Amino acid sequence: MTVPGNAPIPAVPTEAAATDELVVLMIRTAKAIVDGMRADRPDQASSPLTPVHGLAARFLIGRTDVTTVELARHLGITKQSASEVVAVLEKTGTVRRAPHPSDGRARVLLLTDDGKAKLEEGRRRWRRVEDEWAALVGRDALETTRVTLEAILEADMAARDDRPPRDQNSSCAAS
Repeated sequence: MTVPGNAPIPAVPTEAAATDELVVLMIRTAKAIVDGMRADRPDQASSPLTPVHGLAARFLIGRTDVTTVELARHLGITKQSASEVVAVLEKTGTVRRAPHPSDGRARVLLLTDDGKAKLEEGRRRWRRVEDEWAALVGRDALETTRVTLEAILEADMAARDDRPPRDQNSSCAAS
């Protein structure tokens, strides 16, 4: 392979390619999913919301005590970045801030009715995508993928919390 104006790029040894390929596949798959969801948007309108905004809003489902600091920890981003995410969610009417029930200095993030409706529509769209995947690879393979990704994310969260990850072997063996 050659890049215009540059020397040929040496071939990557097979072992290294296999090591990197899963990560590359995951990133490319995530991009394809996001692109597909954007193209499938009912009104085809552009939106300031990104996947990170969706992840933030989903974290708030059923919770009434989440602060921006807790949201930042969950998303693995800085408090400043989380504040920017919350600002966009507020501007789009997805969340609102309210006084913290026990800390007079803090504010909690609450989903608005519009935010809940947006999330439910998104969940319907995601279920259709998962049904397409299940038709492609089978429900068992999809469930194995889910368990694997949950274990990886749990290990990441445990590392950020400086604690050992929960034992996930029992759920992996069941699939």
